[in-house]
Amino acid sequence: MTSDVFPFLRRAAAAFIFAFFCVLPASADEDVRKLPPDDLIKAAENGDAAAQCELGLRYLNGKEGFEKDLLAGTRWIREAASQNYAEAQYQFGRCFARGKGLELIPPDAVQWYRKAAEQGYPKAEYALGNSYMNGFGVAEDKTQGIEWIRKAAEQGLPEAQCRLGGCYLTGEGVESDASQAVKWFRAAAEQGVAEAQCQLAHFYFAGKAEIKKDAAEGARWLRKAVDQGYAEAQYQFGKCFARGRGVNEFPGGAYQWYKTAAEKGHAKAEFSLGVCYLDGFGVKQDAAEGVRWIRKAADRGLPEAENRLGVCYLTGAGVELDREEGLAWLQKAADHGNQTAKESLERIK
Repeated sequence: MTSDVFPFLRRAAAAFIFAFFCVLPASADEDVRKLPPDDLIKAAENGDAAAQCELGLRYLNGKEGFEKDLLAGTRWIREAASQNYAEAQYQFGRCFARGKGLELIPPDAVQWYRKAAEQGYPKAEYALGNSYMNGFGVAEDKTQGIEWIRKAAEQGLPEAQCRLGGCYLTGEGVESDASQAVKWFRAAAEQGVAEAQCQLAHFYFAGKAEIKKDAAEGARWLRKAVDQGYAEAQYQFGKCFARGRGVNEFPGGAYQWYKTAAEKGHAKAEFSLGVCYLDGFGVKQDAAEGVRWIRKAADRGLPEAENRLGVCYLTGAGVELDREEGLAWLQKAADHGNQTAKESLERIK
């Protein structure tokens, strides 16, 4: 299996996912979430932990009748956490993880995550698992990390299911197992997680792990992620139109989806869009515009873009011919492992 077919969830990606889920949502008990401000304050002052947690979240986010007040927010969440209310313990940990209303102290974040996780609170189990996976506030321990993430996944937490699928795909903390990866990606995909939908689509395209190759089914799952605005899926959907994979081949469709993903800063989409302009694939040929997009991807360190930009300078395609600049880009691409660039440099030298 290639990284093009199954994009690996590298450590940086795992850290990004962890940071992403540190956004503070209002998620206390349903009854208190519906309370108007005055009633919520009264319930919190009367010691209702769920109300205290919800009040704290409203202050932290400055929503539903409350101006943002980080100190008041963390005070009320702490009140609820001190009553052993798992949701509040988890949210208090997130405050320490983000430095929101409190000093950023990773070990304290882990401490509060653990209190909630030990009560079986799935989001805390997932956060604690990610802490172990990333060495955030605790010594890195992939085995412990997987154990906690699995607990959350088995309780049906979709982001944990997707993460666990990624671990089985890459062998991070567990032995690589494509069948287990599919199992967990599917569970998350059916709950609407765009990344999982995109990954599941790749299994259908490749026909892996007891999944019969079915490009149309792959395209169907990919479209679900596309409709959620997931840039990786939009880029992959563009590739489907470029190759006629699961959809009718349509250069204009490839161009449009590459452009949509490229405008979100997706490096491979920027490169592919640039190539469309250079080659007149699905759009009127415009070499200068092609170089502009390829340069964006090259500046992000994408080896194939660095190589193509070098070729553009060496041939004067879309830019003034500049041998020195061209060789410099080829060297960057070669240093990043691009075989085509290495071979070009050998021929030139």
